[in-house]
Amino acid sequence: MKKLETFTADPIISCENYVSTSNINNLELFSRITKKLKISLLVIEDLDIENRNNLISSAATEDYFLTSLTNICHNVMNEERNLVDLKQIVRDEIISKHFNLRVIISRKTLEEDSIEKLKKKLSEIREKYEIIAVKSNDIKVLKWAAHDRRVDYIVVDLLSEQIPIDKALCSLMKQHKKSFELILSPLLLKDSKRMSVAIRIGKKIFKLINSTNTPFILTMKPDSCFHMRNGIQIRYLAELIDIPFNKSKNCVFDDQLSISLRNSLKLEDSHVVEGIREVA
Repeated sequence: MKKLETFTADPIISCENYVSTSNINNLELFSRITKKLKISLLVIEDLDIENRNNLISSAATEDYFLTSLTNICHNVMNEERNLVDLKQIVRDEIISKHFNLRVIISRKTLEEDSIEKLKKKLSEIREKYEIIAVKSNDIKVLKWAAHDRRVDYIVVDLLSEQIPIDKALCSLMKQHKKSFELILSPLLLKDSKRMSVAIRIGKKIFKLINSTNTPFILTMKPDSCFHMRNGIQIRYLAELIDIPFNKSKNCVFDDQLSISLRNSLKLEDSHVVEGIREVA
C-alpha cells in the first residue's frame, strides 16, 4: 500500500533519454502523452540540432510549448554561473512549467564494432548532436569510447546474451565520468521467456555496475509513445533487476539534465572551456 501511495502522488519530472521514432510527425502525440506522464525532457534519436531547432519553431501548439536547453539558458547566460547553479535554475524553470513545457534534445547512437569506424563516425557528427551514445558488442570499442570526451553514454541491451562489460570498463567509465544507459523496455515484453532473459541479464549487469559504483541512467527507448513511462514508473520497473528504488532517483532526470546541459553549453559559440565563455 505504501508503494501505491507513492505512485499516485505527483510524479517527479523525468526524462525519456532515447525516443526512437521513425516518424517525427508523431511528436505531437508523444508530447501529449508526455504531458500526462509529466516527462519534461525528450531526447530524440537521429534528430540533429539544426532539425531540432526547425522543429521547435514550427511544431509547438497551444497545448504544449517546445524549447531547447539553450533557449532556457539564454536569459541567465549574461551572468557567469557554474554548472551546478545553472542546473538548479534550469531545473526550477522546467518544474514551474512542466505541465506544458517540453525540452527537445538531439541525440545520435553509434553502433560500431570497429574503433576506426567509430572514430570516423564521431568526426562526421561532431557538433551536430547534444547527446552521443555508443553501442557495441566489442569491449575494445567500448573501452576506447569510454575515453573519448564526445561520448556520453554506453548503451546496454538487456536482451544481449553477450555482455561486453567487465570491471575494467566500469573503472574507465567511472574515471571519465561516463554513464551506462540501461534500456528497460524488454522488461515489458509479452514473451515471458524473453522477458526472463532480460531480467536475468539485467540483474547480472546491475550487480557488476553496483559493485564498481559506476554511474548509470535508466530509459525505455520507446518506439511508440504508448511505451513511455515516467520516472516513478521506470524506477519501480527497475526493481525487477534488483535496482533499489532509493538508488535510482537521479537516474531518471537529474543525471540526464546535467549531461545535456553541459553539452548544450559546450556547443555555444561563446564556449571556451567548462566554466569559461567569451563575453561580447
